[in-house]
Formats: sequence, structure tokens, C-alpha cells
Amino acid sequence: MKTADYIKGQWEWIASQAGIIILVNLILLTSTPLAKTLGEIFYLDLLVIFISAAGYFFHYRRLNKAYMKARKTMLEGQDTDWLLSEPSAIEEKDIPEIRLLKELLEYKNEAFFLKEESYRQRMNDLKDYLTQTVHDLKVNLSICEMVVGRLKSETDISNKLTFQIEQMKFRINQALSITRANHYSEDIVSENVDLGQIVKEAISDNAEFFIAKDISIQSSVKPYHFISDKKWINYIVSQILNNSSKYTEKKGEIVISSQEDEWGYHLYLKDNGIGIPKEELGRVFDKGFTGSNGRKSSKSTGMGMYYAKKMADTLGIGLKVQSEQGVYTEFVVSFYKLSDYMKRQRS
Repeated sequence: MKTADYIKGQWEWIASQAGIIILVNLILLTSTPLAKTLGEIFYLDLLVIFISAAGYFFHYRRLNKAYMKARKTMLEGQDTDWLLSEPSAIEEKDIPEIRLLKELLEYKNEAFFLKEESYRQRMNDLKDYLTQTVHDLKVNLSICEMVVGRLKSETDISNKLTFQIEQMKFRINQALSITRANHYSEDIVSENVDLGQIVKEAISDNAEFFIAKDISIQSSVKPYHFISDKKWINYIVSQILNNSSKYTEKKGEIVISSQEDEWGYHLYLKDNGIGIPKEELGRVFDKGFTGSNGRKSSKSTGMGMYYAKKMADTLGIGLKVQSEQGVYTEFVVSFYKLSDYMKRQRS
């Protein structure tokens, strides 16, 4: 606490005491001979000022001690709850106004807790509703697939319907994933992950999109094993491949490879599609960002890559993109080894 701030906070008391000293001086000067009392009045003024200054000094030191304790806690990024809960931290005797401050904070915390509980309940209700609705839609889609299977004589119609069904299935699965990502628990499980198997499953999930545009897949991913969440990694890889299928022209190519170094395992997913403008490259993972390419297609929402990056950060996975417009786009997903991951968490 700065001395100037303290003085500003105590200006009423300082002004009142200065007024008392001036008043006493005026009374003494008008009621007694000046020659005999001037020195005594000056001596009395010094005593009053000294005693007042001593009182302010000890009050300031006690107040500043409590202030610095709270300030240090905040600067070190520690939890501040103990300042008001432990008797040895900042007691009511340290700051007279601390009782009111405690009551105000308790009131605000209680009000915030009630709002948080209400919000959590609404989010959980929304999650349950969306989950049930999406599962019902999946049942409807299964019936549609059965009908499509009977249209063997109408190959062209059947292929178009199958493509649209796969689009809906992908979006439904994406909606379920996004709902889980926004849920408080986030549904994260640590398990042994086979990178090669993840890539195979992600390719299979997007197979209809690749077939529809005659996009070839060149995959040389090694079966690297590590501990992470299989479901979310599949979501990230599948989302990247789906994006590649959207922005790669017919008869294009997607090359998937992997590499290991001292830091971890790296998955490279590169397409020869339309690419990303240089000025938009840094915004690929922004919420709702579709870019100039996405605006040309009503299918782009700008949410898929945002949630992919969000879950990658949650899992401690590296995710970056590089591109040259009209030439290629390459996503790099990095799974760090445990020793390097711990170093990154500490830094």
C-alpha cells in the first residue's frame, strides 16, 4: 500500500485533527498574552502532531501488513480463500472493516454459487436433450440406410442419398462430441492409444466423402503407442480429414505420414487442395472462423477445428497448421512423450 493512498483514505481524520490544532491555537492566542505563550503553544503543537503521527504510523503499519499479505497471495497466483477463512491470515482486528468485507464476500459467493448451480443444471439438461435427440436421429438414419440398400437398381440416386446420410451421420457425431466437450466432466479417459488404428478409423469415418470426390489416400502411419484419450484423438484426426475432403478438388490426394523424435510422435495430414490464404492461417482454430474458403460453402460452420484445438489443448496435444494457397494444407498433430509433456506443463 502506498503512503499517498493511505493518506487519501484517512483525509477526513487528518483534516479534523488539523482543524482542532488550529482552533486550539486560536483560542490560546486570543485569550493569553502573546509574548508569554507563543513558545508554549508551538511546543504543544509539536506534541499533538507527534502523538497523532505516531498513531497514524502504527495504524498504517498494521493495515499495510495485512494489505501486503493479500497482495503477495494474488501475485503468486495462490488461492485467496484462506485469507478470509484462517484466523491467522487477516483477522478482523487487523482491519476494522474486515467484518463487513467478509459478509459482502460471503453474500457474493452464495449468489454466485446459486447462479452457477442454475447454469450447470441448464447445461446438463441441454446436454441430455441433445444427446437423446441425436440418438433418435441416428435411428432415423439407420432406417434411411436400409431403404437406400433396396435401391440397387437406382445406383446414382442411391449414391447421392448415401453421401447425404454420411454427411448427416458425421454432423450428428460432431454434435455429440461438441456437447461432451462443453460438459463439465468433458468425459476424458486415459488409455493406450494405437496411432495407426486411430488413422484407419478416421479414414473409414470419412470414406464416403473421399469416394464421392475420388480422393486418394496415401497412408504410411506407424503403430506408435502412447497414453491419451482414444475417442478425442479420433475426433481430432477425423475432423482434419473431413476438412481436407471439403477443400480438396475431385481426384485430389491426401498423404498421411508419421514420425518419431526425441520429443514425441508426430502425425502429418497433407492434402493438395485449395489451401489457406496466408493472412487467415493464424485464425484457423478461432471459434466460428470459416475464412474466405468456408464462406463459399454453406457446409462450413467454423466450429469443428475450434473444438479440435480445444480438446488438443486439454489433452496436452500439439496441433498446428501450415499451408500455401492453391498448393497444399498440412496439419501436424504432436503427441508428446511423458518426460517432455511434464516439461511443457511446468514451463
